[in-house]
Amino acid sequence: MSDAARVTAVPWRRAGLMVTVALAVKLVVLFQLWDHPLLAPHGELDTAYYVALSQRVATEGVLAPTGAFVVSPLYVYFLAAVLAAGGTLLAAQLVQVGLGALAVGWLFATACHWFGGRAALAAAGLAILTGFFTFSEVLILQSALDPFLVSCALYALTRTMAGGGGTWAFGAAGASLGLLALNRPNALVFAGAAAAAVFAVQWRQAAADRESRGTRVARAAILLASLLAVLAVNAARNYAVSGQAVVIASHGGLNLYIGNHDRADGTYTPVPGITPSIAGQARDATRVAESAAGRALTPAEVSNHFAGRAVDWVMGHPGDALRLWIRKTGILLNRVDVPLNYSYAFYAREPGSFLRVLKVGPWLVLPFGLLGLCWPALRANRRGYWVWAMFVPVYGAAVVLFFVSDRYRMPLLVPLCATAGAALVRFFDLARARQFVPLRIPAAAVAVVAVVTFADLGLDPGLGGEQTRKAVWLVEQGSFDEARRYVEQVSTQHSHPGVLRFRTGQALLDAGRPEDAADLLAQAILIDGPRPAIRLALAEALVGSGRAAAAIAHLEAAYDSGYDIGVAGPLLVRALVLAGRPEDAVRRFSEMPVSVVADSAAVALDSGTLALERGALAEAMAWLRLAVERAPDQAEAHEKLGVAIFLQGDPRTALAHLERALGLDPARASAHLNLAVLYAELGRLADARRQAAEALRLDPAEPRAADLLKALSK
Repeated sequence: MSDAARVTAVPWRRAGLMVTVALAVKLVVLFQLWDHPLLAPHGELDTAYYVALSQRVATEGVLAPTGAFVVSPLYVYFLAAVLAAGGTLLAAQLVQVGLGALAVGWLFATACHWFGGRAALAAAGLAILTGFFTFSEVLILQSALDPFLVSCALYALTRTMAGGGGTWAFGAAGASLGLLALNRPNALVFAGAAAAAVFAVQWRQAAADRESRGTRVARAAILLASLLAVLAVNAARNYAVSGQAVVIASHGGLNLYIGNHDRADGTYTPVPGITPSIAGQARDATRVAESAAGRALTPAEVSNHFAGRAVDWVMGHPGDALRLWIRKTGILLNRVDVPLNYSYAFYAREPGSFLRVLKVGPWLVLPFGLLGLCWPALRANRRGYWVWAMFVPVYGAAVVLFFVSDRYRMPLLVPLCATAGAALVRFFDLARARQFVPLRIPAAAVAVVAVVTFADLGLDPGLGGEQTRKAVWLVEQGSFDEARRYVEQVSTQHSHPGVLRFRTGQALLDAGRPEDAADLLAQAILIDGPRPAIRLALAEALVGSGRAAAAIAHLEAAYDSGYDIGVAGPLLVRALVLAGRPEDAVRRFSEMPVSVVADSAAVALDSGTLALERGALAEAMAWLRLAVERAPDQAEAHEKLGVAIFLQGDPRTALAHLERALGLDPARASAHLNLAVLYAELGRLADARRQAAEALRLDPAEPRAADLLKALSK
């Protein structure tokens, strides 16, 4: 049977059945996760950035003045199209899982051509059971489209190699490669290599068949033209809105630097001065680059700045760079899914999650897939196979060039499902026939790869980070007791139990639960030691829960270490005042640099208020006079100083401050009430009644004003 006939003979009914099964599986997972609170776009998560950008494009059109895209643009167009059509994020997720199911069909057809029908069934089964595919397809991220785009591009390339697709197959191959590059810029390297390889194959075949030379060369040109046309549309859009020639997106140089510098470890490593999110990169990268250059930079120049820093480091440290690339290759081939934004390990272990059933992953697909990629005996067709197969090494190298994460690696798993399916079928057939000798070399190869796949590289699957996010979310929802129970439940297997308690304690503190926060923060210190950040948070919780004396040692340690002294300093003064140590409070306050107590009037007012409430009048007057001196136009400071002076027995001096307070803020009900008391003390009863009436008008719920007015009316 010819290659063309083999493609035509793909059992599409069986492929349709696999698509149906895949869709059913993906819909179950979508039903479970579509409204998961931790997956909702919010804050500076990459999902929130994509949603915000897509909403703007949906309402203002593709020429919305957003500048050249910082992110992979295809998903922006996709999501904007769904939103512009009146759809919701759920509608986008439904489309995504539908495309993911179709990807299984394309993979089946591709594997059927290269490896035969049984291998195709195994490949489709592996793809359906690979939970990370389905998990990615329910996220609002560009990786949701990757399985579909990779499977389309590789199927279209298969048709061009088979020779039975006609001219349209070459156009489809070029367009699908272009779309894949717009969604996953790393794939641009493969797109260019594939276009060159197809052209070389067609040219060689044209040399052997002069009659079809023109047709073959034209087909190769069509592939290249369709690839360039897709890229050109996006480049034209970027140029129209920014005046800059940015082919795909402007973040390539920064990503190159993230993966290649002296602190890089092969995964995402935050760059000093740049917030670790897409929104942060878009905002901060330009600032950092322009600060270094001393002038304004275009998006292309910003990208070139970081790319240049990466190249300089590699050229200056070739040995370190080589070791880093070896490590990145090991991460690429490792079973651990290194998260970026979301931890698949967390959602795959959630109680009741259907992802628990979808057990296939890199642990199986990588060793058997790489074997199948290189095992000649598996192939039902050989012509052009290397063009299809080179996706794995070429795209893999493109990932290693930058940095490795689960969603960047995922495109590799698509063709490796096909080769792994073929290898597993071959293993099964030989084992069933008891032909163990031919299995020795393949089994040894799988074992060698498995050593890397199962090696402990110290990679973090992100389970602990996601558990911490859940604990914080429970606090934010007001489920305080549940949050504390959850912390205790997951602590035993948490990778950083001290961080879990610290973050949850901070959330409790922000939620106004200082007692609960103090307990968790004290536990965090026992686990991770007296780190300044934890000590400062614990001190805030102790002060908030009325244990100022216990907070002082923590605050002094944090302040003296130089950690966040703008917070630690004023809080230390407050704690000393609350603990009845006014002399120490004044000494500490006077020693603090102006930059620490830039809002020193607020510190003085706070300290004076506390002293006034405690009845320490001399201490209160000292602080409040300082507050008035630092902020002469602050009504509250004048009012409270006037009250303190009045209580000290000097009503006439107090009068000036209370009248000044009302002059600054005539709507202060408390100032009217205090002035009414003072007027009554001075015998100015009519003025006292007028001020008490005004206080009652401004604050009808103030019982003291009503009582005073009643007493003055007798």
